[in-house]
Amino acid sequence: MFKALIENAPVGMYILENETFLYVNSFFANLLGYETEQLSSGKVPFHKIFQSKDLPIIQKNIETRSACLETETRYRIRMIRNDGGSLYCEVHASAAHIYGKLLLIGSVIDITEQVVAQQHLEESNQKYKSIFENSPDAIYSFDETGKFLSANPASELITGYTAEELLDMPFMPLIVSEDLPPAVQHFEKAKKGSTVSVDLRIRKKDGDIVHLNASHFPMTVNNQIIGTYGISRDITHKILYEQQMQQLAFYDTLTNLPNRKLFIDRMEQLINLSSEGDHNFAVMFLDLDRFKFINDSLGHQLGDMLLKLISERFKQNLRKTDTVSPFAGDKFTFLFPETSLEEALWHAQRIINLLLEPFDIEGNSVSISASIGIAISTGLNDSSIELMRKAESAMYHTKKFKKNGYSVYSEEMDVKAAYKLEIERNLKLAIANGELELYYQPIIDIKTREINSMEALIRWHHPQLGLVSPVDFIPIAEESGQIIAIGMWVMETACKQIKIWHDEGITPFRVAVNISTKQLLQDNFVESVIQTLQKADLAPQWLELEVTESVLLDDIDSIKETLLKLKESGISISIDDFGTGFTSLSYLRNYPFDKVKIDRCFIDDINLDMNGKRITSAIISLAQTLNMKVVAEGIENELQLAYLEQENCNEGQGYYFSRPMPVSSIEIKFKNRGGKLFIE
Repeated sequence: MFKALIENAPVGMYILENETFLYVNSFFANLLGYETEQLSSGKVPFHKIFQSKDLPIIQKNIETRSACLETETRYRIRMIRNDGGSLYCEVHASAAHIYGKLLLIGSVIDITEQVVAQQHLEESNQKYKSIFENSPDAIYSFDETGKFLSANPASELITGYTAEELLDMPFMPLIVSEDLPPAVQHFEKAKKGSTVSVDLRIRKKDGDIVHLNASHFPMTVNNQIIGTYGISRDITHKILYEQQMQQLAFYDTLTNLPNRKLFIDRMEQLINLSSEGDHNFAVMFLDLDRFKFINDSLGHQLGDMLLKLISERFKQNLRKTDTVSPFAGDKFTFLFPETSLEEALWHAQRIINLLLEPFDIEGNSVSISASIGIAISTGLNDSSIELMRKAESAMYHTKKFKKNGYSVYSEEMDVKAAYKLEIERNLKLAIANGELELYYQPIIDIKTREINSMEALIRWHHPQLGLVSPVDFIPIAEESGQIIAIGMWVMETACKQIKIWHDEGITPFRVAVNISTKQLLQDNFVESVIQTLQKADLAPQWLELEVTESVLLDDIDSIKETLLKLKESGISISIDDFGTGFTSLSYLRNYPFDKVKIDRCFIDDINLDMNGKRITSAIISLAQTLNMKVVAEGIENELQLAYLEQENCNEGQGYYFSRPMPVSSIEIKFKNRGGKLFIE
């Protein structure tokens, strides 16, 4: 029975004398892949069945057992099978005297599976520890109350707290207050077995805000959830980049205001809302008056600074629900939700008032005004394009007739816009169709009543619209650029007519022709004028070019150079409508003007004894001091003429003397007396 027990035991057993097996059971032999006789007869060397690195351990244990019979030992070694494979074994050994010999008795248990499992577990733990310690993401765990159970180094870096500090606190104080409800909600879901993810913000120990993407999943032990694991990634740079991209996509880079795309999007949302009920809103279109003059005077950099200051003032004084957006250049658009017409008018006046206080730009005090157009949504078939068009149309109406004010869109404006469009379209064919004609108005020497010169004034005979006023079509020609071709036609026609009068023996006189800014800014303008004179065989002294005061507010250096060249060629230069613009009297000193024409609004004041009389006197005095002649425009009565004669004004022009007339009427109206031309 004892022998059967030993031979059939599932444990290897042996008796060892020195390094020779005296006995091994079958299990031991099978474990190593040998026959029992091979091992017990010494045919298999002792060192062959042990790993060379473990052999010293075995030999030391044999020596220890031999020296101390009562000592038992247990150790692990690696054994080599007959087929070359290796085993992890646990050896229990002790010493005994048998038949007068000191023998070692032991048992061997195969623990290969256990060791491999432990190795795998250790490898797994090492991998987890490596991930835990070296991950750039925060890895942590919470107990059921939300208190930290563990936190890796990345958690320290992201939160600014040490691991020791984190282990003494719950996660809730870290969360930004606005994000705390969803954070707690996701934590509770994770405790119930769900895997959840949420974007939230935490406040670091130093107070900085960090954006995180946090994922939570349950921590389960023995099928029971005892807390949660968490992984959080710092997405601050991603969020800031997205915000920057959104800023670029929906906000103006100069003013930081919503751009046109975002403005239209918000307006369309209001349109959808207003179509569902009574939710009217107002759209405003604003254009800054004289911004180009300010921009050119101060420079574009300071002009941009002014736009920033204006935008900031708008932002600070609008409601949170309102929207202001830069439209283009010096134009802005406004959106006022839930706004009636009366409220819109109040907002428009408030915006105008906001601009009254001057802006300080690097020591320059700059004042500016604005023209505003208003369109109110009706909720019926509104569209963003149509509302913007209406507001813009109302703005242009303000700019033309009011300035520094506001207008509410009406259908009448569309009629005017349609008329303007028809004018622009037909004006292109006016020269080719022979529809343009020049009228001439005399300019009289106030003392002698002699005709000194005439002003050529354009008229347009439209086949359907009749006689179209220059007030209607000249501004359109300026805007569309057609003024260049029309201006050249006027100059050529006037020069030809002057030559005809000279050839007919009429006493020579100068003819004044109005020129625009666009003409003056043409690179070849001086050459084209000289060529026109040569083509008409006319001396330059008989041509006078009139520029309006507003011309001087544009490209000053370029225009001044052009005027000097014209003057040098022998052509006379005069400034028209002086006193109505924003120039100073110093312009008279800086430009080569031969003649100054005082605007009729000051002449009208003579009858009323208003400030216009004093301004008129000042202009006459200054101009004559600078050796310039002075012409008073718009003389209509004897009282005006007497005052101008008293103030030594040189020349006059107006209905008192003669209305503008076509060439056919001039021969009847004027008479040559003693070589001088007078009005009949």
